[in-house]
Amino acid sequence: MNLAALQHLIRSAHALAEEVPLLVLGSASLLASFPELGDPQGPLASTYDADLCPDPFDELTAVMLDEALGENRAYFRIHGYHADILRDSILDTLPTSWRERLVPVPETEAAHALDPHDLAAVKLLVGRPKDLALIQELHSSGQLNPEIVRERISLLPIPVEMMLRLLDFYRSILGS
Repeated sequence: MNLAALQHLIRSAHALAEEVPLLVLGSASLLASFPELGDPQGPLASTYDADLCPDPFDELTAVMLDEALGENRAYFRIHGYHADILRDSILDTLPTSWRERLVPVPETEAAHALDPHDLAAVKLLVGRPKDLALIQELHSSGQLNPEIVRERISLLPIPVEMMLRLLDFYRSILGS
C-alpha cells in the first residue's frame, strides 16, 4: 500500500460514513509519517490493507464500512487494497496517551494515524515475524528512536513482568 491508496481508502470511507473521523492503526499508519515506505521497493509495498477504526466507534458504521471496503468485496477487487475495520476494544491495548501523539494523514479530512513509536511498541508486543522485521527495518533506516520506543513500551497496559520481558526482547532485537 502507498500513501495515495491509503488516502483513497479514507476518502471512500468518508463518502460512505459521512466524514466520520477515522483512526489508522496498523502498519499502514506508518505512511502518514513515512510515505516512502509505500514506494515499490518499500516494506509496505506488499501490504494490501489498512486497519481503520471509526472514532467514536459505532457498530453500524463499522459493519457498513466492512461490507463496502473489506477484503474480497468489490472495492478490493477493483482497487487491489481494502480496509480491515477494527473494533474499539483494540484501543485499550495502545500505549497510554496515544491520542496525544496521533499523526494527521496528509491530504485527508478527519483521519489520524498512530504515531510510529506507539505502533512499534504494539508490534513488538504482538511479536509476529513480519512485524519484527518491519521494526528492525525502521530502526536500521533511522526512522525509529530506540529510547522513544522503550518509553512507549513502558506505557503499554500490560503487567510489569511482561513489560520487563518485552524490554529485554526489544534489546535483543536491536542487538544491544
